[in-house]
Amino acid sequence: MNRTGPFGKESPPPSAVTARQRTLDEIAAGTTPIPDFVARLSLRVVAMEWRAGFVAVRFRIPSDLCVEPDVAFGGHVAALHDQAAGFVMYSLLEDDRTFATTRLDVRYLTATRPGAVCAEAALDTLRERSADVRVSLLQDGRVTSESLVTEAIRKAGRRPAREGMPC
Repeated sequence: MNRTGPFGKESPPPSAVTARQRTLDEIAAGTTPIPDFVARLSLRVVAMEWRAGFVAVRFRIPSDLCVEPDVAFGGHVAALHDQAAGFVMYSLLEDDRTFATTRLDVRYLTATRPGAVCAEAALDTLRERSADVRVSLLQDGRVTSESLVTEAIRKAGRRPAREGMPC
């Protein structure tokens, strides 16, 4: 696997691979257990290639997620964009960092149909506390939607609950 970093520098040797990068390898190999939310939201990965700052992920959109005959639900399409952007973050962040989507702007260019799709996601900008990832969803060689996904980055660990807030 090519592990060239997002700024053209070579990434650390395999002994220094992060837990998230190992998870990406397991997802790509089809050897990781499928989380409940992935199964429930039909976000199962069919195939994946990745390197630091980039992923190409194949998904299969089931026909029962169509809002019209042969037109996939836009919310599901957005979820595929979010999932691919998250995988880019997995490829980049050290284990002492975590992230959360704070913005997901999807531009729908044409209808996405049930069946095979490929999400190509690449790091656009990486800052200390946030990152922007650009995602294109392709079907039959055509881009059906594009997005800009912003991810907040922070140190891993629980934050104390705000007063009056249960979480």
